[in-house]
Amino acid sequence: MNKDEMTVKEAIEKINASIEEKTQGFVKSEDLDALKNELATLKDAAEKGHGVKSEDLDAVKTAVAAIEGKLDALKEEPKRTTNRFKSLGAAIVDAFKSSAEAIAGLANKTDGTVKLDVKAAGTMTINGNYSGGTVGLSQMEEGLTRVQRRQPFMRSLVNSRGTAQTKFVVYTEQKNPDPGVAGMTAEGADKTQTDFDIVETSKQVKKVTAYIKVSKEMLADVPFMEGEINGELIEIIELKLDEQILLGDGTGDNLEGIDLNAVAFVPGSFAAAVPQANNTDVLRVAIAQIANNNFMANYILLNPEDAAQMDLTKDANGQYTYMAVITMDGVTRVKNVPVIENPGVPVGEYYVGDFTKSNLRIRENINVQVGYVNDDFTKNLVTILAEMRAVHYVKSNHYGAFVKGTFAADIAAIDKP
Repeated sequence: MNKDEMTVKEAIEKINASIEEKTQGFVKSEDLDALKNELATLKDAAEKGHGVKSEDLDAVKTAVAAIEGKLDALKEEPKRTTNRFKSLGAAIVDAFKSSAEAIAGLANKTDGTVKLDVKAAGTMTINGNYSGGTVGLSQMEEGLTRVQRRQPFMRSLVNSRGTAQTKFVVYTEQKNPDPGVAGMTAEGADKTQTDFDIVETSKQVKKVTAYIKVSKEMLADVPFMEGEINGELIEIIELKLDEQILLGDGTGDNLEGIDLNAVAFVPGSFAAAVPQANNTDVLRVAIAQIANNNFMANYILLNPEDAAQMDLTKDANGQYTYMAVITMDGVTRVKNVPVIENPGVPVGEYYVGDFTKSNLRIRENINVQVGYVNDDFTKNLVTILAEMRAVHYVKSNHYGAFVKGTFAADIAAIDKP
């Protein structure tokens, strides 16, 4: 194998390698010209048989033809401008060069300035290169996160129904039975006579209201505003009604709540008789008091803090006193009476009762109206009003169905010294 033959083969391999390296899409014009020149030299040698054995001549010509096909398929890389980062120093030098004539012109003047336009590309950052707002950097969640309020609960516990289209609800009660008991009668003796009075009582319907004044533009431009306003008004009216059912004092425009008519806790035979008395003990005595008033308790109302106090109560040995508190389906019960927890019950207080004897009568359920008030029309405002009319009462014959108290005082009343 002579030197010339190896040179031809090496040339073929070299050109093929160059094509593989330089043909990733486009090839520069100078590279394409060099490849063509090398191929021309190699083709001439092959045609004349220089450095090639006769038996290999056909194979070499075939290889040259294949390379010609590859070169014909190549495309010259288009001219393009490549942006490259410049250092600040390089940018200043370029600026001086572009302003050379203007700088030279200052030599013949006593004063003057030349503005150098120096632009140096740098690393882009949000703080450095983004301005005018944050919309492009933000994702807006749908809807409005509402103020967290407690859940109304009283309306679902009491005896609630609609009432006639009148301003007053009237009911009658039996009063003053005399003697109100039957007697045992001997043969030929007078039988026992009794009587009672009938007393009519009326309760006036009261009104719960709330309104929001809003511009027409806000209603039109904020998609969820109308629904949120309606929801807000309805929610706060329901909460006010809820508060009035339990705590209304009956004065002025207030309803008569359960608290107004419930009877106080009476320790009775349990006074100073219960060792290590706790919240659960007080509730159990209150249930017995209601039973002695000829009612059957069906709910206990507690603040969540007082309910937690019950769950955490331990005996002298540090053992939880769950024997008096039964948990069924996640509901704590005392003597099988479910405990209802709600922040609407004041901390430290409790209510035990037969809540079927709490009467809520709805004259008008919650309704929402939109209208103009005073100069709303000229100011492009609207007033959105929500209201309801209702009355609540406990009949005097049923006052004993409810017992109220405070844990601190009532624990002290039954605790055994």
